Amino acid sequence: MIEIIYDTNSLEGSCYIEILPDQYRGECWNSSSIYFTEDNFGYILPAIDKHYKKFDYFAFNEIEMGIWDLINQELERMKQFLNSKPNPNSLKEGIGFLYGYSGQEFIENYDTNVQQLITMITEFQSWIMQKRSTTQFISVLGI
Repeated sequence: MIEIIYDTNSLEGSCYIEILPDQYRGECWNSSSIYFTEDNFGYILPAIDKHYKKFDYFAFNEIEMGIWDLINQELERMKQFLNSKPNPNSLKEGIGFLYGYSGQEFIENYDTNVQQLITMITEFQSWIMQKRSTTQFISVLGI
């Protein structure tokens, strides 16, 4: 399932990317955070990499809201790409895949995965905009 995880009780294990609506303060698994599985985060990672060049997948990345505005615009371009019903073989031009098998798995259930990814991106954009008025940073806490 391609989705955002909102409840820490739904997490199994520790292989998640935490998105914290604040600067990192030495604590992970915050109830105010949202979470992505590695694969789901991988789909949107190119939008972050493009506008936050210092991104480190294994570190705590404190990203200012001005950068998130640019990331949000890039996420919108990703949605437009997905809504254009791209050829499955061209997906790597518009979204990211962390692992070699990720693209093949995505294609196996293509229509459903495209719709779920569009929904996930839309929810993430809304979440970013909601946090805009309450914080100056959104941190990506890596694996």
